[in-house]
Amino acid sequence: MNSIQTFGQWIKQRRKALGLTQKELAQQAGCAEVTLRKIEAGDLQPSGQLAASLVAVAGVADADLPARVGFALGGGERRAPAGRWSKQRRPHNLPAQLTPLLGRELDIAAVRSRLREGTRLITLLGPPGVGKTRLALAAAESVLDEFEHGVFFVRLAPVSNPDLVAATIVQALNASSSGPNPPALKLRAYLEEKHLLLVLDNFEQVIEAAPLVDGLLRRCSWLNVLVTSRQPLRMRGERQVPVLPLTLPAQFPGAIRLTADEALRYPVVALFADRAAAVQPDFTVTDSNAAAVVELCRRLDGLPLAIELVAARVKLLPPAELLARVRGTWMLSVDGLRDVSPRQKTLRGAFSWSFDLLSPSEQTLFTQLAVFANGFTLEAAEALCGDESTKSQVVDGIASLLDKSLLRREIGPRGESHYSLLETVREYALERLALSGREAELLARHAGYFVQLVENVERIDPDPGRIQLHRLLDNDIYDIRAALAWAMTHDVQAALLLTAALLEWLSARGPFVEATRLIHEVFALPGAAERTMARAKALCEAGLLLQFVGENVEAQAFAEESLVLSQELGYGKGEADALLALGRIATGWGDRDAAQRHLENALARYRILDAPGGISQSLALLGEIALEQADLPRAQALCEECLAVAQRAGFAYPWPLGILANLAWAEGDLARARLLNEQRLAGERQRGVKGSIAHTLLELGTVATRQRDFPAAHLFLDEAFILLKEQGHENYLRAGYLRLAALLQAEGDYRQAVQWYREGLAGANHYPADVGPLPAEPGLSGRSPGPGRVSRQAAGRDGDRE
Repeated sequence: MNSIQTFGQWIKQRRKALGLTQKELAQQAGCAEVTLRKIEAGDLQPSGQLAASLVAVAGVADADLPARVGFALGGGERRAPAGRWSKQRRPHNLPAQLTPLLGRELDIAAVRSRLREGTRLITLLGPPGVGKTRLALAAAESVLDEFEHGVFFVRLAPVSNPDLVAATIVQALNASSSGPNPPALKLRAYLEEKHLLLVLDNFEQVIEAAPLVDGLLRRCSWLNVLVTSRQPLRMRGERQVPVLPLTLPAQFPGAIRLTADEALRYPVVALFADRAAAVQPDFTVTDSNAAAVVELCRRLDGLPLAIELVAARVKLLPPAELLARVRGTWMLSVDGLRDVSPRQKTLRGAFSWSFDLLSPSEQTLFTQLAVFANGFTLEAAEALCGDESTKSQVVDGIASLLDKSLLRREIGPRGESHYSLLETVREYALERLALSGREAELLARHAGYFVQLVENVERIDPDPGRIQLHRLLDNDIYDIRAALAWAMTHDVQAALLLTAALLEWLSARGPFVEATRLIHEVFALPGAAERTMARAKALCEAGLLLQFVGENVEAQAFAEESLVLSQELGYGKGEADALLALGRIATGWGDRDAAQRHLENALARYRILDAPGGISQSLALLGEIALEQADLPRAQALCEECLAVAQRAGFAYPWPLGILANLAWAEGDLARARLLNEQRLAGERQRGVKGSIAHTLLELGTVATRQRDFPAAHLFLDEAFILLKEQGHENYLRAGYLRLAALLQAEGDYRQAVQWYREGLAGANHYPADVGPLPAEPGLSGRSPGPGRVSRQAAGRDGDRE
């Protein structure tokens, strides 16, 4: 022991001497593998109970047990006196826990810190199944020695009458209950001179007993109270501590799958593994099942109760098959252990406990809010769940549900409040909504609300890039998709309108495979052929997107039908939009005469309609054609008029800056070309359209290559490729590969350059007509339209769509 500095090093040495793995020793000691890993690494000090278990498993003689446990509790001490282990603890009635508490170290420390700072009333708040009781017990255990008269746990779950709370506390304290005085007076007399911590568990159903707690704290100056509840007591001096679900691994597009070791670093995964191994001893998280386990934990919102219940089913099904079933009735009805209260045996029981405590109006609102697939704003809830006379009631109801831990509030990217149900809670609310008989009505109202929202945004947004529409779908894409799914079976005209909006968004965000699938599904619906404005809108957007993915023949057919239909209906804006789309498609064919004719006709109609978005977009596209025809003065004039129109209308329009940058390139002014593209990039980042950002980065990469600023060129192209891959457009990625090849060639890396030229040229036959192989040298104004000729559409519908 002389060479061992810590208990962790000692137990690791003993484990290896016994030929045990971390998992094997952890199983024998009754703890999680991740817990043992932290102890060995010196990141966690074991409790006395766990230290005794580890020492016993390590084969230490009974006589040496106190010293070894004292060594563990003393951290780096060589040896602790036996008296430290045998010291009598403060009085308490805390139940012993048979499983480790994972992932709550910071929460325990926060509660302990609050108590040590002098906070006398702490309320742990959280949704059903989040583990408030376990956290309270662990926190109480950690401060037991700091309260002279001990720590006492009071179960209030069986108590429904607030008048019985005082008697229940008296019983838990084992205080004398004889005599004529009422329980509240006896309790106050008993606690008046005691330094003691009361843990009041499940206070939500006796919340009217809050004045009792207030009176005790005022009369008993040495008393501290730790409460678990789904709603606050709302008393002076109360410190509310939210108990959140366990942290989940981050989820973002293109994320690399976690290995088993990486996944097990998350307590939520370690909890699943520990509970699964309890019923299936040979279960372990492996590299092959780690992704399924992580997704299971994510679907279960990181709620410990939900994870424990589902993990116990690995004896029946492996994680991948469990994942396919974790929804609806099956998830809510999975039963659990026999040593818990009935309400904790299933998720349905846990959620029903909270639901039954709501008022009838709160119950109705709770079930109605479940129709939102990804949360809601106050305005959305008012529109869907109320009318002019009940809007204030909706706001009050949401405040109450938030107070009772059934809703959570987040702050959006622009500072707006956004509310949501945990997905497991939402599944329960949907079940209650179906039982109410109002599900069909609410789903119809939900779809109608989002159709109206899309139409309103399109009507008021002058920006040709449809930035407000993009932001709406960025925030509400899951609800838009849910509304579309409903509309496809109930209201085909609403489905066409939502499809038009979704195609516009997908063209800028991707993935394109979803867009093309959607086009074929929606136009095949019964009733989709009806000659309506909704069909005209969807046809135009479908034509634009199909042109973008290289399906020019089908794209032209869609746009031409949109034009004819709009003319039939007298739909002026639809006619102008269809002409604009035909101009872009003709550009894709390489027919610039037809493109110019369509665009000039579109411009004339937009001027009649006084539509600044359409005017500026038409001017920009005509400016591009003038640039490609080497008519530089006309291109300059069109771009300047485009910028002036946008400025008068009050929206930023960065795309013409890119055309002016190409003009500077054609005139040999690389410094100005880069400056204009950098200005454009700043504008595009502010707008947040990935395609436009990627396009501008490709342009900058080409200019930086010509300037021999190779580090900057690599940075520009690398970021562009990340965005292009997220969109999933292989043809335009290859166009970008040609830019990378040119950069490598300029650096003298000819071997790599040849490889990327081959990658880029492999799809040359599939480039649209206006995408050439590489731009000419700068300064050759009669031959070169600019650096971005290959990359112009590589990143998105940016210039073409804005």
